[in-house]
Amino acid sequence: MAAATGRSGVHDGSGSAVTAMAMQMYILTFKGGFNQESSRSVQHHIRKLGGYILMVTPNGPIVALDDSEAAAAGKHPAIAFMGGVSFNPRGKAAEALQRVFADNLSKQVEIAGAANAAPEKV
Repeated sequence: MAAATGRSGVHDGSGSAVTAMAMQMYILTFKGGFNQESSRSVQHHIRKLGGYILMVTPNGPIVALDDSEAAAAGKHPAIAFMGGVSFNPRGKAAEALQRVFADNLSKQVEIAGAANAAPEKV
């Protein structure tokens, strides 16, 4: 089991240091409003920077991104605004948002070893 050691890194079970990312949530808005091409382009840009798309809205996506990549993400030509977001975990919509974020995140995260795992016999 990994133990967090702050921003400097995480240690895996063997004691090897693994670089930890300081993931933050950001909301993005599009220049000139929403269109499919801009939305896809921005989502690909965020993924190339190691980020994740938590939710897509008509105004722009909510993403999780390493804070060291935020400046590069904000330079995309289709992004008009990029700002940090935090939610009250006890807020009225918090549980629903967490479910949406988890569902969308699960579609983007590759489970280590899953590609090489043998299919389960029925």
